Order: sequence, then C-alpha cells, then structure tokens
Amino acid sequence: MKKVDILGELATRSILLEVSTYPKPGLVTPFSSGAHRDMDFTLFLKSTAVLSQGFKEVSHYGYNYNGELNKMLPPLRKLGLDVESRMFEVTKGVNTQKGLIFLFYLILGASGYLLKKRKLSPKNISSSVSKITSGITKKELESIRKSKKPLSKGENIFLKHGITGIRGEVEKGLPTVMEYGLPEFTKAYEKTLDLNKSSLHALIAIMSKAEDTNIISRNGIDAYYSIQKKSEEIIKVGGVLTTTGMTKILDLEMEFLKSNISPGGAADLLSATLFLYFVEKEI
Repeated sequence: MKKVDILGELATRSILLEVSTYPKPGLVTPFSSGAHRDMDFTLFLKSTAVLSQGFKEVSHYGYNYNGELNKMLPPLRKLGLDVESRMFEVTKGVNTQKGLIFLFYLILGASGYLLKKRKLSPKNISSSVSKITSGITKKELESIRKSKKPLSKGENIFLKHGITGIRGEVEKGLPTVMEYGLPEFTKAYEKTLDLNKSSLHALIAIMSKAEDTNIISRNGIDAYYSIQKKSEEIIKVGGVLTTTGMTKILDLEMEFLKSNISPGGAADLLSATLFLYFVEKEI
C-alpha cells in the first residue's frame, strides 16, 4: 500500500478509536448515546464509513497539489462538501461529523502535501494547517458583524463572546492538540499501553483548554468555563492514571448526562490527536 493511502486509513482508525473510547462524559460511546438523543454508536460507524471514502481522495489531492498552501482551503472545502452531503444522506439529516470533516480535510490535505515533500511530522502538519487557514478568522468571523444572513451557532458565539472556536484552533496550528492532547495522550500511553484509557485522558486534557462552541451553544458560557476548570482539576490529580482522577471523570459523566452537555468539539480534537500520534509512529 502506498503511504499516501495509509494517511486515510490512519484518519479512519483515529475516528473509530475516538467514538469507541469510554466513559466519555456526554459523548457517544459503544455503551451510551451520551447527551445525544438523535445519535448512537451505530450511526457514527455508518457516518465514519462515508468519511473513510473521502479521506483517500483528499490525501491524494494534497499529495498532488503544486500550488501555495494559503490557496488550498477553497478546493479542500469543495471536496469536503461532497462528503458532507453523503454523510447527511446516510444519517438522514443528523449532523454526526460535519465539524470533523472540516478538521480532517485540512489535516489530510496538509499531510498529503508534506508526504510528497518528505516533511511529514506532527509539527509540520500543525504549521501547514495554519498556513492553509491563514486569515480565516478575520475573513469569516469579523465580516459577519455587517452580515444580514442567518448566522451559525459558532458565528453567534463569536459575536457574543469573541470565541473563535475551530476556526481559531486551525488558524493557530491546532495548539490544543499540540500542547495538551498529544503530550497527555503520549504520557498516558507510555504508562498504560492502553489506547482507551490514554484517549480518555487526552480528551479530558483537551476539554480543559479547547474553545468548544458545542458546549457554549447548548449550555452557555458559564457551563463552558466551569467544565474547563473541572477538566483541568482532573488532569492535576492524575486523570485516568489515578483512582481519584477516574472517580472525578465518572462524576463528570453523570453531570453531563444530567445537564445534557456534550463536548463535541473536544472529541474532534481527540481524533486529530490520535491521528498525529499514529503518523509520527507509523509513517
């Protein structure tokens, strides 16, 4: 198999491992629908099968791309919209992974491009994603102040709170993944050799820092800040590596179910974390 094809395989693997991780507070797992009444584990498997078809295409697109990185965003988005349309067909209109498509098409486009140049690494993927999305926050969020079109949840949150969400994350080169998700996953995996525990640990670390507009739109800004603080406290006491940390994670799961909280943005960044880890170890 060509290395460029392995990129898509690793992306699919990362997403399947993320949705299989448990007990993820508020999120879909094999044993719970979390805070989601319209989604379950089976639906995510169906949706991921759609994405897996597109991942090979976008990886090859990046591999064969000869232009400048700061001009790659429009074609990547066009490719992503095709897969998004098929996703909605399969899920019958349920938005399982729209944000994930945006994130992974950037990452895979960058990864294919770097593989061709023999410069593939997590650090270079980070900087390339930043170059591809350079100016996206100003262009797409600042401009909406004068817009009369209906705004998305993320756009409304930006206007109200100045939080840039996934756009800010990708434009900055995935800092939550690079500085928190990946180091904490690596630390936990070196100690446990357990993908599930290590993924859960990384998720909590990501939740402590990520600008998760999914939480804000569903539960408000106060809940968002409270969750960040509680997640940070869990990591401070050792996360999945300690009994105290695991107890706090289980408590958080119960709180999220009771309050209908879903850290969907953090889940997407966990998938990205796993992908970068596998790229570093296997390609």
